[in-house]
Amino acid sequence: MSTPRPAVLLAKKPRERRDVRPEETLAGHTGKAVECFVRIFGEAEEPTRLAMCWLSFFRLPAGRYSEFRRNAFLAVALHDMGKANSGFQGMLLKGSPQILWHDHLGSMLLGWEKVGRWLDGLSGIDGDLVRSAVAAHHLRSSYETFGERLDADRDAFEVAWAGVQDVLEVAARGLGVAAPAFDVSDARWTLSGSRGFDCSPLREATRGTIRKLRRALEKDEGRRRLLWAVRSAVILADSAGSGLVREGHDLEGWLDEAFSPRLVLDGAYVEREVIEPRVQQIREKKGSFDWSGFQLAAAALPPRALLLAPCGSGKTLAAWCWIRAQLDQRPSSRILFLYPTRATATEGFRDYVSWAPDADARLLTGTAAYELEGMFENPEDPRFGKDFTDEDRLFALAFWHRRVFSATVDQFFGFLQHVYKSTCLLPLLADSVVVVDEVHSFDRSLFSALKGFLQAFDVPALCMTASLPANRRAELVEACGLTVFPADGQTFPDLAAKARMLRYRTRRIDRDDAAMFAQKALDQGKRVLWVVNKVSRCQQLALAHRALCYHSRFRLHDRKARHRDVVDAFQEGGAPVLAVTTQVCEMSLDLDAHVLITEDAPVTSLIQRMGRCNRHTEPGWGLLGEVFLYEPEDSNPYSPEDLAGQAEFMAALDGHCVSQEDLEKLLEEHGPKGVQPNAYTAFLQSGPWALSGEERLRDALDHTVPSILKDDLSEYFALRRAKEPIDGLVVPAPRRLARPDSRLGRLYHVAPSEHYDTRYGLFDSPQVGIL
Repeated sequence: MSTPRPAVLLAKKPRERRDVRPEETLAGHTGKAVECFVRIFGEAEEPTRLAMCWLSFFRLPAGRYSEFRRNAFLAVALHDMGKANSGFQGMLLKGSPQILWHDHLGSMLLGWEKVGRWLDGLSGIDGDLVRSAVAAHHLRSSYETFGERLDADRDAFEVAWAGVQDVLEVAARGLGVAAPAFDVSDARWTLSGSRGFDCSPLREATRGTIRKLRRALEKDEGRRRLLWAVRSAVILADSAGSGLVREGHDLEGWLDEAFSPRLVLDGAYVEREVIEPRVQQIREKKGSFDWSGFQLAAAALPPRALLLAPCGSGKTLAAWCWIRAQLDQRPSSRILFLYPTRATATEGFRDYVSWAPDADARLLTGTAAYELEGMFENPEDPRFGKDFTDEDRLFALAFWHRRVFSATVDQFFGFLQHVYKSTCLLPLLADSVVVVDEVHSFDRSLFSALKGFLQAFDVPALCMTASLPANRRAELVEACGLTVFPADGQTFPDLAAKARMLRYRTRRIDRDDAAMFAQKALDQGKRVLWVVNKVSRCQQLALAHRALCYHSRFRLHDRKARHRDVVDAFQEGGAPVLAVTTQVCEMSLDLDAHVLITEDAPVTSLIQRMGRCNRHTEPGWGLLGEVFLYEPEDSNPYSPEDLAGQAEFMAALDGHCVSQEDLEKLLEEHGPKGVQPNAYTAFLQSGPWALSGEERLRDALDHTVPSILKDDLSEYFALRRAKEPIDGLVVPAPRRLARPDSRLGRLYHVAPSEHYDTRYGLFDSPQVGIL
């Protein structure tokens, strides 16, 4: 006996309960998600360009398009079938808890009696793969959490079988088959077996089926890759079918604008829109510009390469030459320049990406909206007046219309740990040319993710850095197939001259003498950079010497101002200056000091710090930067493993004049040895399960939490009400200082204002009377 058909079954919370919009219903949303899938990937016999790039990205042969489309279409059509239950409807209409997650229930329904037999009997359909894709499309699926009870007070719900049948009809029509016919004996399902159909055995059976699928996938790479492609496609179609419709966009026109073959980029675009204006800017600033041999030779590199060149050698322009050549050989729709930090991504955007048309260029970081404010304020700048912002309410989908990105690596590689926003950016990544800069700075987890990406997916990728330990270089070459440039024995006179030029005079000193050497250099009119390993020491030294202070523990708008203060103070021809910083200077500060004073640090960190000294000297000038190194009070935050080989490296440096080539040889001799064990990469290793938030892309260092100063709370709430960016108020606060505040939700804590000074940041203790 069938259950009575309800007036309407919802998929989304209605804006007006008395006037439910078609797209808010289960049938309406399902239809929109299916339409988005078809617009993005194509019809059964007519794949889109993106569909072919999608298969190539996941390393699936083009001949498997039909298999991919058939399984992905079915999973999209069925993805929200689990919403046809009283628990979910009550959650939307009354705010009451669900009994089960709808995505988990949907997977269970696909294993129930005749529905399960129908699914497993369909030609060209992998039933277990579809079940797992439905279960995981909200990235909250794991063996431990699957089918977990969400309401402690209730364990029973009504299945709206009429809604289930409607969804099955949509799926069946799309595949050209008949929907399953069945009579429903009991609409009431329970998790305890009391007064209704006990669905606990079905839950366990479904969980067991997906668990068996995981073991099968470990032995079948082709099936595993098909699952990755199908599950990701379901997430895209669901996200587009929700977000675009919610904001009133025409699906056909909007998606065509995002993925039309007309938008494919070529080398001429890069030359005209990025390289030429950047070269002209350099000429205007320096008076002349000449291409180096190694920059021009970079254009001949293969699709997978590792570019190693000293600081100040023009690596970034060399990378754009490579991008130009790759697009001529294999046109793509997106250019992604990925950096390890927000600061370096912002600089990359300012110097290069922002020259592209504002309809194409985007800065993509966690604080991009704030960083863009006032970036091009000079009316004489050709970029003055450009609008690089997007429609906030579309979230990641807003970037589907953009083509050239400077971004933090997390934004695009986050999908490797099942980050939802990053997963929604996969259509851009799948049809792109990728540059990954500063790879020397990647921690173990991020470097593991980089290797996993290079091994598992197919897009042109160039990795870059000034120096890289031999063990990591070997892994990128041997395990990931990157070609090193310049190759052993390959010399470019201009690059070789810079690498072999004596650049630093190094000296080991006592910690107590560091201030004396700093003052002596200031008295000689020099620019001095003093780098320490802890924020507290940075603040103490900056206070004691009335120096500029720069580290990570500022409110963002203060950090932005301090960053500019330091960079401006170190301009050529300026007055003598002392800046005290932490290791954040290793990448985020583009400056040139006469003198570097630094605490001991890992070998790679020391080389990067030295790259801030005598940075722009040229062969024949005969200038040497002074580098003073000393032992800190303690080794924190570095572990003994981090500091391996550091003592021998320091001993080899002490009292010598060295070149960047010398540093490379010492790095190879004393840098990290052996292959580091890979960190867990969920997308590649969790099989059919997908749980967001379980793992992080970077090594977890939870010493600080994003916080708002207590005195800034009123401004914070005013900005939120005005829907303005609040990023400028956020300060990373040590956990011991921050406290939760229910008004801020789980994202932010509150930090004590009496610990804060705009010039020196957040202290460990209250500060009174700082001059």
